[in-house]
Amino acid sequence: MWMADGVYFVDVAIPADRKRRRRGKVHAVFDGDRVFRVRKLTELEDAAEVFIDMMFPQTYEELLELIERGVKVFLLKNTRMLKRLRVENHIKKSDEADARLLGIIPRSCFKQLTARETCLLKLIGEYEMHVRWGKIIRQWTQIHPSSFLKESARRFRCIVNQYARKIIEEVKSDEGYATTYRLACDMLGARDSVEIAILVARLPLNWKLSRLYGLLGLTPYKNKNYNHKLRTPLKTRNKHLPQQ
Repeated sequence: MWMADGVYFVDVAIPADRKRRRRGKVHAVFDGDRVFRVRKLTELEDAAEVFIDMMFPQTYEELLELIERGVKVFLLKNTRMLKRLRVENHIKKSDEADARLLGIIPRSCFKQLTARETCLLKLIGEYEMHVRWGKIIRQWTQIHPSSFLKESARRFRCIVNQYARKIIEEVKSDEGYATTYRLACDMLGARDSVEIAILVARLPLNWKLSRLYGLLGLTPYKNKNYNHKLRTPLKTRNKHLPQQ
């Protein structure tokens, strides 16, 4: 176990349904000695390095603030490693146990997050939120066709298009994404596609190609547990993809 002052291992809480639970869950933090709880990652005021198991749109702002403060934030590349460690050590799943297990995983199994990458993911989250809201307004317009709702739907389309252009610009200007984005657009016969830009930004590009194929459901009859959300832009762009 590798520990130092200001190093924290965090089992990030899954955002709670506030209507059902009334308040969000808290993160479990292991400092090498004990496990404690924080509501926000920014409460780790003396942090130098923070290792997390996953990230959610609700935590992007907190992660950005940590990075801007000079804190190095590392994300676990493959969460299945936690499950394997629990099985090997006969440990029951819990937030506290996972926070401790993060402390024995080698540094090479984490990737450091950058402010630019986190900002892009935050931008994507805002885009998808506006897409959902716009869809709801269009549904209302069909039920109650009024000039106010129609104008609101038009404004949301404009906002969504602005977000889409910004996401595409960010992906095309990032050397880590640009080549993959261009190749994916060529393969799918697309041009300036925000769906493909989001796909590229979310893909774990450090994985082997065979694993990426499995993640996207491109290996028929071999992997039924593909990521439906990531596969969606591929299905809408290419009718000849393998059907699961």
